[in-house]
Amino acid sequence: RSLAGVCFSEFEATLFRAAFSLAFFGAFRCGELVARSRSDSSGSPLSLRDVEVAGAVLFIHLRSSKTDQGKKGVRFSLTASPPGQPCPVRDTSIYLQVRPGGAGPLLLHEDGSCLSRFQFMSILRACLGQLGLPPGEFGPHSFRIGATTHVASTGRSVADVMRVGRWRSAPYRTYVRPDLI
Repeated sequence: RSLAGVCFSEFEATLFRAAFSLAFFGAFRCGELVARSRSDSSGSPLSLRDVEVAGAVLFIHLRSSKTDQGKKGVRFSLTASPPGQPCPVRDTSIYLQVRPGGAGPLLLHEDGSCLSRFQFMSILRACLGQLGLPPGEFGPHSFRIGATTHVASTGRSVADVMRVGRWRSAPYRTYVRPDLI
């Protein structure tokens, strides 16, 4: 809803809808998802080859992350949400239908340039402002915090909460914010 009022084209709204949906449902760190700049994707953002949509499931191969010191990577999946709710599978599928061709980073603008961290934050803050929320109180980690808090609030096990954020130890606790529910 607010993306349409912030983005300059339907393509850009589709791109950012997919980016924000992946950020939340995948509990991604910003550097795992988007490039450092429009022209520099060397920071290992998610690549087109790292995702596969199979029916109601989105398979993701995260090649490296902050906590993956051995650079072994991790595979996980996101499932479709009920109709009428934000859905990472649907949002990514729609984006893939319009994404510029070729290998490389998953999240590309219509001209083929990378979606950067700066752009991700700029559009996020513009959307928050349009919704009447204080943009300064949110950042790219807000998606990771929100995902973790949501899963914890549903009564799922600690193991499930840790699996969402790909944690192996207690730091996941700092992401659970029951006061936000």
